[in-house]
Amino acid sequence: MHYDSIPPIGLGTLLRAVLVQLEPAVEAAYSKAVPQMRSRYYPVFRELLIRERAGVGDLARAIEVTQPAMTQTIDEMEKAGFITREPGEDRRSRLIALSAQGEAAASNLYPVWMAVAAAAKSLERDAGVALDDVLGNVLDALELKDFATRIEEAAHA
Repeated sequence: MHYDSIPPIGLGTLLRAVLVQLEPAVEAAYSKAVPQMRSRYYPVFRELLIRERAGVGDLARAIEVTQPAMTQTIDEMEKAGFITREPGEDRRSRLIALSAQGEAAASNLYPVWMAVAAAAKSLERDAGVALDDVLGNVLDALELKDFATRIEEAAHA
């Protein structure tokens, strides 16, 4: 088979390559401060520090993950002792809050979170681009038109 040009490296490939560089470093920094901490818990900690308590669905929407993924993360965080489930407005609803152990973990993790943020700014300086702005803009553009639609349009152009 002969092609006129080689296809470009895919966005997913590039994003995974970046995550392969970032995630182990963040996980290592977290585990030094709080051994049970995982990077997937960070957005839940952050939301609960802002809200104090929230339902699983509210957390999933705020963090932009599926409710089953959020439930799995919440279950893991509960086993690690970071959160508690409290009664909600009705019998079926439960509110998630940081436990005393979760509050202590947040205290220990705060300097790490700030170091990770500073490292991200350092990376942005070296890369010459504000990554959080770029990625935020990409997410905004995908809200306007998802990637599947864009692929379909490009295939028929």
